[in-house]
Amino acid sequence: MSAKLNLMHCVKSKDFLLWTPPAGRVVEVGPQRLKVPLPEIPLPIHRKDIDSEEPSDNVIGEGLYDFLRQFPDDSHATRYAKLLQEAYPHFLADLGAQIVMLEHKEVDAAYVQRKINFLKILALLEPGNPGLMEKLGLSCFELGMMFAELPRTRTHLLKAMGYLQRSLNVQPENPTCLNVLGQIDYLMGDYPTAARRWGGVVDLLEEPTVRGALGEKIARINREEVPDHPLLDDLEAIGAAMEHFGRGEIHEATTILEILEENNILDSEFPLPEVFHLLGMCRARNGDPGGAFEAFEKALELDPGFAPALAGREAILEGRMP
Repeated sequence: MSAKLNLMHCVKSKDFLLWTPPAGRVVEVGPQRLKVPLPEIPLPIHRKDIDSEEPSDNVIGEGLYDFLRQFPDDSHATRYAKLLQEAYPHFLADLGAQIVMLEHKEVDAAYVQRKINFLKILALLEPGNPGLMEKLGLSCFELGMMFAELPRTRTHLLKAMGYLQRSLNVQPENPTCLNVLGQIDYLMGDYPTAARRWGGVVDLLEEPTVRGALGEKIARINREEVPDHPLLDDLEAIGAAMEHFGRGEIHEATTILEILEENNILDSEFPLPEVFHLLGMCRARNGDPGGAFEAFEKALELDPGFAPALAGREAILEGRMP
């Protein structure tokens, strides 16, 4: 590592080194070669691009862009984003295109997290933009409700609340934000607040089935026919069962899921094929093929094409362990 380049290790990733530009260093931008001064703070550079010379303008831009996409919450993230805006606007255009692409395809949790990181970068430049706050809130909510993320669902939902509330501070009648905040309130057991939020938006929703389901939830809240505990606790319990199963602690995972099933939580509140598939796998490993088959069947009632449950059921029929 050359002292002349004033390099430091990057604690966040072994793929980057941190380089502090010397005083007066600039990058030249566009056809007119406008000079943009570099801040005298550590800038992330791809380790593979470091040599005995100072990093080129392109190497600096690529390092900033790739680092921010992974670490948008870094302490220098706002400075990095503004430098991209001033000196490398084509990277921000690429970022916008990737967000649009991710919003128009069915993606898994890793892709949603990637979209959140990208939106965070844009939000660094426009922290008061209610549309960006709404998109961030909706994406965090989507991530928190994904089966693979249930062990971290509370963290995701709290982040979603923060972003959506920031959007509401600017657009207090935004029906999408009010609806999703109501969903989070309901999961957290704050039923009166959920009903209040939903009461202002239920008639604005275009989809009749969604409008009807929301109206029924409001009616149940008004009749005080609601769970006696926050449903978020049950989502976290499912997440805990997943973690137990992953560690081979099958008895613990089975116990959690069967208690939830016995209390009618799985059927009434979280009818997810992934949950019943997990229950089937637990029962199979506990030597209960009949119970496993029943759980796989429930998963397939919810999603007839759910491949893991189809494979599990087939294994049981053939006398094999799923």
